[in-house]
Amino acid sequence: MTTVLGLFKAANGHFSLECGDLPDSYWQLIVEVLEKEEGFGRSGCPVLGAGEMIHEDFVSECFTLSAGWDNWSGHYLLANSAEGDEFLQQLFERLKKQGEQPSQT
Repeated sequence: MTTVLGLFKAANGHFSLECGDLPDSYWQLIVEVLEKEEGFGRSGCPVLGAGEMIHEDFVSECFTLSAGWDNWSGHYLLANSAEGDEFLQQLFERLKKQGEQPSQT
């Protein structure tokens, strides 16, 4: 697991924004940005598994971001569309400018 924020191509062919070993407080900052500044709602029910958790999705008018935590990626956001990819790229750049040391693959 990385100790920096990363933007990676996931198995579904779309981007995944991964928090790695960053503290839970950093994830909470991302959640606040999505809900309060970007206007995302939440949908679904959290699911717990061995070494993983599926969070509620983040839903906008145009696209949905899946969210969760696993012992490899830490907290993550997963795009499911080109619109979601573009949003995650912009969010990644925004967070990078705010002082996080990102990693992009």
